[in-house]
Amino acid sequence: MKKTIETFIVCLIVIFVTAENGISASGNEEHFLLAPNVIAMPLGKILLVRNHFDYGAIRFSRFWVGNSQDDQYASYEAYYQGDKTGDFSNKNVTFTKGDLHDSKPSFSIFGHPIAFGEKVEIRCGPIRLLWSGMGTVYFFGSRQTDGDYGIELALTKWTDISQVNVFDPRLEWYRYNEKRKVTVIPVDQLWRDEEDKKPGK
Repeated sequence: MKKTIETFIVCLIVIFVTAENGISASGNEEHFLLAPNVIAMPLGKILLVRNHFDYGAIRFSRFWVGNSQDDQYASYEAYYQGDKTGDFSNKNVTFTKGDLHDSKPSFSIFGHPIAFGEKVEIRCGPIRLLWSGMGTVYFFGSRQTDGDYGIELALTKWTDISQVNVFDPRLEWYRYNEKRKVTVIPVDQLWRDEEDKKPGK
């Protein structure tokens, strides 16, 4: 797998900003991190994926490290709805469950870093998205360079697929944007509930 310099830099930003805000691999954090080419999300929350009229949903169930902080793992669940309705209650939804692993290459061959056992691509139906540790989800796959491939991601407070409504007006869909500044978004500030919108609140 090849990572661009920009992707590597964003990985460092994710690690630094999450550490500065008390976000750790324990999964107890309640923050999203939005960067130009990646979103970092907390355990248990659902991240929505949209590619034209196809929809997906990703949820991490576990993060852990191996022998060092460079040896990272995650377990995830992914749902894909490709019938253009965005309805995840339909029986034709594709469900995927898997583990991910990213590690620092232990050696190189002819200058190319080699890492054994890497599995760094989230599978959501036909959609493939790069992962690089903790709750990171990129706007592109591991075999693609940084860029806009039409993938949109939306942050949510939802924890169960039965709660998902891809047409909820509170959703804000993000695409790859190299000019976007890195932003930390607490989950409890993600949406303003209807009660908060009432006069005097």
